Amino acid sequence: MTKTVVNALKLAFICLGILLCLIKKAKAQDPTIDSAGEKLIKICHTDSIRKYEGKLYMSFLGAVVIEHDGIVMNCDSAHLFSEKNFVEAFGNVHLQKANGSNAHADYIKYTGNNNTAFMQGQVQIIDGNNTLSTEELTYNVKTKIGKYFKWGQLTNEETQVSSETGTYNGFSQQSYFKNNVIINNPEYNIESKELTYNMKTKVVRFLDESTIITEKSTIYTSGGTYDSKNTQAVFHTRTTVENEDQILIGNQITYNDKRGFGEATGDVVIIDAKNDSKITCQKAEYDKLTGQGNVSIDVRIENKGGQQILTCEQTQYNKKTGYAKATQKVVLIDTAQKSKLLCEVLELNEFSKFMLATVNPKLITKTDEDSLYLRADTLISMRIKDSSQMRWIKLKSADSKAKEQYSFALLHVDSTYTQSDEAKEEPRWIISNHHVKLFADSMQAVCDSLVYSQSDSIFRMYKSPVMWSKNQQAHADTVWIHTVNNELSELNLKANALLVSETGYTGYYDQVSGQYIDAYFIANDIQRAHVDENAESLYYAKDEDQQYIGLNKSESASLNILFKEKEVNRITMYQNPKGLFIPMEQLTEAQKFLKSYQRFDARRPKSKAEILTDTPTSSSVR
Repeated sequence: MTKTVVNALKLAFICLGILLCLIKKAKAQDPTIDSAGEKLIKICHTDSIRKYEGKLYMSFLGAVVIEHDGIVMNCDSAHLFSEKNFVEAFGNVHLQKANGSNAHADYIKYTGNNNTAFMQGQVQIIDGNNTLSTEELTYNVKTKIGKYFKWGQLTNEETQVSSETGTYNGFSQQSYFKNNVIINNPEYNIESKELTYNMKTKVVRFLDESTIITEKSTIYTSGGTYDSKNTQAVFHTRTTVENEDQILIGNQITYNDKRGFGEATGDVVIIDAKNDSKITCQKAEYDKLTGQGNVSIDVRIENKGGQQILTCEQTQYNKKTGYAKATQKVVLIDTAQKSKLLCEVLELNEFSKFMLATVNPKLITKTDEDSLYLRADTLISMRIKDSSQMRWIKLKSADSKAKEQYSFALLHVDSTYTQSDEAKEEPRWIISNHHVKLFADSMQAVCDSLVYSQSDSIFRMYKSPVMWSKNQQAHADTVWIHTVNNELSELNLKANALLVSETGYTGYYDQVSGQYIDAYFIANDIQRAHVDENAESLYYAKDEDQQYIGLNKSESASLNILFKEKEVNRITMYQNPKGLFIPMEQLTEAQKFLKSYQRFDARRPKSKAEILTDTPTSSSVR
């Protein structure tokens, strides 16, 4: 019995040892964790199992369910490579993660050690509102980053993004797309070589040549961002924005559609096909809500296909009111009128066509024969038909303590004002005020106020006007100068008129005075004159050798004078004529001049350069 007990105990210890070994081995080889601590892929269900001699994998067939690290994968069949901890799933493969993301494919190779799935055939990742579709994808289930190289499409609500290659990031929601990138959205379409798109913020970042097409515009850019949620666009490379009527180009462009505010900088070009205009500058801003625009630095504005060209340093414009203001080194060229305006401040209104130039303005008008140079403290160009609206208004100010400011009403009309017929050239007035000087080769003039009318080509001069033409000087209370192609054709001296002609001898002048004098010219040479009311004349007679022999003095109610070679040739007197001849040797100094005689040589403009360099003593308009 003792021997039997000993044998039994011996057998029990042997069994216990085997059991301890099995327990120890089982503990060392947990079926869900390998020796390196990596979680192992587990087959939870299958209809059948096959193990092949010499093969590194086992096959599972029918309704296969695979689990690993929080994911569940279903498929028709699978090969499990236990030693390398990866599985190949075939047929109707569906991968689901605990956080709700899903993947579908015809084939998935899933590696447990790095949580990476290589998918092929009708691949689809469904991640919340995002759906990624492609034919081949490498996808990390843990990081939710997937890469494809054989075309793919990401759908996010109403937005679809497709490209040849791409990287999807489900965590950051920032995905990368390259080569033949196309974004389709009900509000816009994009074609690009390379970009990123954030599914959460709806921000597109452009990394290469891209085209954005919206209902109203097309944008070409190579770098920047487009925030469709906040309608904010920022482009930091040279970008072109085209709409139905306009083209905007700039090195940097920022635009917010909700605020209606846009800004462009760096070699900016704005082309307006509807209005046939072009603007170039270094900076441009526009506020759609207020209609206010501003362009600055090296500004050049071309209208009517280059017929009108404006250059300056800054221009402000309000589309709603039509008011514009150009400042600093302003030059306005009108090729049709052959004119150039220079000033420091130019204000105008698009609707009334009213224009005001201040701060040392100069106007140059050219013809084939001559050029006319004009300067004044202020220059106004306006339609003659608007003369009844010529009045001052008080400008509104948000600052109640600000000094009161006044301006011309025609500068501050709006689109309701009577529009002009663009196809019809409407006659205008050019109004010059204060310190007016005029120079042309054929004539020169000064006055305090001048009005030139395009309807009759007459210069109307007021307040101490004086006009010179070659060897003649004319002045009166009011002077009208008629021109044809910048050539003097007629002169009207109104009230206290005096016409003086040089004789060729210093200190001797032919003189005609009266209440009114009308003189007529051909090729800028005086031909005849008519003097009315209190007519007086002094002219020197010559003998056959063209030597002066004496002074003819005459008085009458009116008289006619004929000139020959710029000198008095014959005088005809009407009503109560009186005449007196004084030989040269008997002529006294007092008898050489009429009572109204005056010379204004010091006021006479000497050259075109004098007009261009002259600076006014006063240049305020308001």
